[in-house]
Amino acid sequence: MKRSAITLVLLALAIGANAAGIAWAKAYDSAKASATSSGKLIMIDFYTDWCGWCKKLDADTYPAAAVVAQSTKFVPVKLNAEKDPEGIRLAKKFKVDGYPTILFIDSNENLAYKIVGYEPANDFAASMAKAATIRQDKAKFQKALSANPNDFDAMVGLAGVYAATGSIDKAAALTDRAANVVGDTMRSRMLDAYNVVGDGYQNDNQIPKAIPYFQKAIDPNHPKQAAYARISLATCYFASQQPKQAVPYLESLLKMGKEADEYRDQAKQMLQAAKSG
Repeated sequence: MKRSAITLVLLALAIGANAAGIAWAKAYDSAKASATSSGKLIMIDFYTDWCGWCKKLDADTYPAAAVVAQSTKFVPVKLNAEKDPEGIRLAKKFKVDGYPTILFIDSNENLAYKIVGYEPANDFAASMAKAATIRQDKAKFQKALSANPNDFDAMVGLAGVYAATGSIDKAAALTDRAANVVGDTMRSRMLDAYNVVGDGYQNDNQIPKAIPYFQKAIDPNHPKQAAYARISLATCYFASQQPKQAVPYLESLLKMGKEADEYRDQAKQMLQAAKSG
C-alpha cells in the first residue's frame, strides 16, 4: 500500500509539473536578469502572428512533458520578431528570417545553439538537451583536439558545436579534416557530420554550399543518413527555384525502406509539385 501511495504521489507531481507548462519569462529584460544571476542560457522563441508552424509548436511541442522538463535548464522567453522591440532587435542581430526560430544565448547575447523551424516534441527535447551542455561540450572537444589534432570524435563533435552556433565554415573545415582520418566503424558518424554541415549552410541560406555536403551523406549502406540527405537536397533545390533537380533525389527516397517513412508524404507532395511545375 505504501509503495502504491508513493507512486500516486509521484505521478501527481509529474502531471502537475506538465500541466504548469513552460515557465515563460514575461519580457526579455527579466529573462536576461534571470540568466545573469543563474548562469543559464536564455531560450528565445522568435515567432510572428502569421506563422502557422509557430502555432503548431505551441500546441503540440511545448506542452510535452519531455520539453517542459528540459525547459527548466533555461530561461525561456517568447518574442514577436515583428512587434516586440527586443524581438525586432535580436532577430536582426542574429539574422533570424524564418519562423519559428529558437535561439539559446547567454546573458551577454552570445549564441550557443539554434533550432530553425518546427520540430516534434521528442526531437525538440533532444535539441534542448544538446543546447544545455553545448558550452561544456565545446570546451571538452577543444581540449581533446589540443591533445590529439587527429581525434575524430573531437573533430566531428566540435564541428557540430560550430554548426549549431552559426560558425558554419569552421564546422565544414573540421568535417573535411575528419574525413581524412575516418575509419570504417566511424562511417555513420561521418555521414551525420556531413548532414549537420549541410543543415548549417541551408539554415543560413547558403544553398550552393549545403548541396555538396548533403550529397556526401548519401551512402546506400547507411539508409538513415541517406534518407535525410535526399529530402534535404530536394528542399535545397526547391528553395533555389530548381525543382526539377530535386526529382531524382525524391524518386530515390521513395524507393527506400522504413528509414524513409517519416519523409515519404512530404517527398510525394514535392515530387508531384516538381513534375507539374
